[in-house]
Amino acid sequence: MEEEGYQNSGNEPLHVLMFPWLAHGHISAYAELSIRLAQKGTKVSFFSTPLNIAKIKPLFASRQVPQIQLLQLPLPKVAGLPPEIESTSDLPMHLTPLFNKAVDGLEAPFEKLLAEICPDCVIFDFVQWWAGRAAAKFGAASVTFSTLGAAFISWAMHPFWRLYGNGLTAEDLIQQPSDYPSRAVTLRLFEAAGALVVNGAHEPDAVSYPERCLRGIDACDIVAVKTCAELEGKYVEYFGKVTGKPVVPLGPLLSPHVSEGKADSDVMTWLDKQSMGSVVYVSFGSQCFLSREEIAEVALGLEASGQPFLWALHSLSSWLPEGFVERLGKRGIVVRGWVPQREVLAHLGVGSLMTHCGWNSIMEGLSNGLVLIASPMQLDQSHNARLIVLELNVGNEVGRGKDGTFEREEICKAVRMVMGDEGREMRAKAKEIGHMFKNKILKDGGSQDEYMTHFVDHLHLLKPSVRLQKGKEIQH
Repeated sequence: MEEEGYQNSGNEPLHVLMFPWLAHGHISAYAELSIRLAQKGTKVSFFSTPLNIAKIKPLFASRQVPQIQLLQLPLPKVAGLPPEIESTSDLPMHLTPLFNKAVDGLEAPFEKLLAEICPDCVIFDFVQWWAGRAAAKFGAASVTFSTLGAAFISWAMHPFWRLYGNGLTAEDLIQQPSDYPSRAVTLRLFEAAGALVVNGAHEPDAVSYPERCLRGIDACDIVAVKTCAELEGKYVEYFGKVTGKPVVPLGPLLSPHVSEGKADSDVMTWLDKQSMGSVVYVSFGSQCFLSREEIAEVALGLEASGQPFLWALHSLSSWLPEGFVERLGKRGIVVRGWVPQREVLAHLGVGSLMTHCGWNSIMEGLSNGLVLIASPMQLDQSHNARLIVLELNVGNEVGRGKDGTFEREEICKAVRMVMGDEGREMRAKAKEIGHMFKNKILKDGGSQDEYMTHFVDHLHLLKPSVRLQKGKEIQH
């Protein structure tokens, strides 16, 4: 094990060990939580693999929180898994079973780490469910921290699904537990079929993602969720009923907006020339790669809409339709690679976000008062899309074919609806939520700070109770 940063001293504060799932969105959320806990006086150890630690290290350095200790262990070697893959962002779908096997191989080294550093509490991601079991073995409390929203996670983690065992079908998944708080937030058949493929165990002895999550909840003392009561209050309450565990919302956990550089880039210069609120920013996230056919349909739909747009394209730009870029002229920009997204979303020229509905992207869009064009791709994104469109009324969802295919006419229709007269009410609602983020949630002393104070109080209450329980076990 290698470590950097915090060194032990005599008078120790509450000590928390963070262990995120090896995916960019999860690691960054755990990093933000680590920073906020450290700012509250908590000693934080942050654990991951070497390549992930190297990527996240500059973020910690930029926020100047020296009391965060970085710990790293190599991902165990698994035949057939390239050694450079340490994150799902680099992971081809067909290698997922091997990647999960490698992560599970960290259990024994993780236990050795716990014995060495003796944290008071382990905060772990659902997928590596055994971290909660390991924490209990060494007398530490444990918290499962979900980086996904409460509407999805309270549905996905309902014990109801265990009744089906391995016989669960797509038709079963489009149903809902009878007590779920919404009839609108649900899956469509093609989405349910895709979920079965992604979430299956893949191998006879493997543990499926849903079962991993349920085991993680079984093992923990508290469940924490990256959400806020202002948006998902009824789902947070429902999740507590489902799990039988205290469920603590941690707020949106958005990092403070700082310049990401390149403010004078071609992108920002182009945005400066656009009318206020006229631009559609298009991003499907860093882990959603569109097929050639999907790229063509999105491109031609955006072109037909007549609306200015900025598209952050992570798939092959050579797959764009022939002559597309030339026909756009100055009305649209397609950027292959890095885009200063935080700056783009905050720019006054941007009026809407076309998104895959990843939870962090939704939070970033809403915090800037943007109306959303929902194009969910996988996992929690379908539930997120229904939440923002059918319950929060801050967006419109792109229609799909029965098999989930993109269609250029539906892309065009969704963009025009959101940005035209028909979308006036939802744009107003989005701005209202943006003001709520600014004036109630994210401001100094706002509810984001209150969420963190409440969470730290929970952690302090766990510390003596766990030690007391451990002492009773030793006596017996």
